[in-house]
Amino acid sequence: QIVPEISTCLTDVTQNVASLPVAVAVMTETAIEAIPAKGDNFTGGDAVIRRMIQPGSGVEFRTLRIGEGWHSAIVVLFSRNEAIPWMIHSGNEKDEEDAAARLRWMEKRRVIELINLSQLSGLASHGKNFPLSVGLVDRSKSEAPEGELRYRFIDPWEVEALETKEGELSAAVIGRARYSSFSIASVARSCERIQREVGGLFLLSLWSKLKGAIFITNAISAALPPWERDAGGDLQMQNGVPAEPSPYLNSIRKHLYRNVLFRRLQLPQRFLALVQVELLDLKNLTAPAGSSLLTAYALLRLKRSGSSAPLTLKARTLDSASTRPKKIMKSSGPNAPASWGSLVRFRFPLPEDVNCDGVSLDRDCESLFKGPPSVLQISVYEKKFMSDLTLGGADIKLDALGGGGQLEEWVPLRNGKDGITWFARVRITLSFELMCIEADDVDPVITTATPTAAAADGPDAILGTALTPSVGLRKIQYLSRLGGAYEDTKGCKKSVSTPDLMSYFESMVSTT
Repeated sequence: QIVPEISTCLTDVTQNVASLPVAVAVMTETAIEAIPAKGDNFTGGDAVIRRMIQPGSGVEFRTLRIGEGWHSAIVVLFSRNEAIPWMIHSGNEKDEEDAAARLRWMEKRRVIELINLSQLSGLASHGKNFPLSVGLVDRSKSEAPEGELRYRFIDPWEVEALETKEGELSAAVIGRARYSSFSIASVARSCERIQREVGGLFLLSLWSKLKGAIFITNAISAALPPWERDAGGDLQMQNGVPAEPSPYLNSIRKHLYRNVLFRRLQLPQRFLALVQVELLDLKNLTAPAGSSLLTAYALLRLKRSGSSAPLTLKARTLDSASTRPKKIMKSSGPNAPASWGSLVRFRFPLPEDVNCDGVSLDRDCESLFKGPPSVLQISVYEKKFMSDLTLGGADIKLDALGGGGQLEEWVPLRNGKDGITWFARVRITLSFELMCIEADDVDPVITTATPTAAAADGPDAILGTALTPSVGLRKIQYLSRLGGAYEDTKGCKKSVSTPDLMSYFESMVSTT
């Protein structure tokens, strides 16, 4: 009976979205550009980003290329040296000290993350190799040249491509929060203060004896949200058309609701989403007798619906994954055994500052990072001696995928003007794992792994026994060890007016 007592109604968990006062800056036949009204200081880090990407800000975004081959990625960065003058010139910060303080505050909130280029090996734009220290990027401004300091934006729904199954429950700084593996001890410590205040040592002893931490975790983990408890009621309507969420989004909404209950009780438990992708088979329609022997691999990433960014060897983001080249044996028939057998895992957090529909409580953040990833993007290549051959790619919508369920289908791979020749059989699974969120003032632990060992064993080799550098920073360090890092100086774009930051980044990647 405890869940009904603590469950919130929909009005409590579907809060109003906050935002800055806005003014219409430009109106054309195709778009209306809205900017924060003059005279209002920045109130959130995402508001700073929205202002920064407006035309004429003077802040340029450059592409940092790290790694080589299929162990590579592209990161879009902006310079600290350009951001500080812009903040002062815009009138929202009085001087350099205030502007620097604003950036530090955005770092603490994990709206942005500092990247020290002088610590990345092989930075070609400076014509020299820089040693990469292990662990966190050095945040000492006195030791790092100002011109080498860059920032990357942090997506609250940041996706991590996992190297191993053990990584599903490993501690991580992902999105805008820090998570550690779930433990009853962490839950018990969180409950101890409340139990002492309510009933003293006697209640605390009784709570421990009855294993209250386990009981309340199980109860909330099985709690049904109000819209499921009221099943059989009126359909949700929008413009006279039923607007029921897809099984995929409904699963995310359900676990967002459970996270709200944990947060309301000041408990650290939080659900993270896990997506597992199995590549089972690959067939060529032009070969009736079955596909001949070939060596293939795939690039995969989770993205939002509507994203048009390419996924190629030259244009991969940090959240993308690559399978190892594998020989695919000849097979035929609809029920033939799996001949590919590659597997990729992704995970992403359910952000703290969103309501149960996944809408951010900050309108600026919502306009930049709108909702969870809902599409699996895949590009398949045949490994060749000189140059790899593109077999095709596809976008697979996850709408029909529910929590604990599977989605298996043959996916047509489209290859430009050549049309569809190849089909891939893909199985996708969605699940949710319980972890513990850490307090804001907990600092990650710097590990002592050697660069050689880290490069040999993958990015997870950089992990320590406690909290670690963010998943994005850890991958940047790992890839730069493998193939260096250099910053593109050609094709740099001035910031453009768009309410969608990810589309802006993707437009840069698609032309580089």
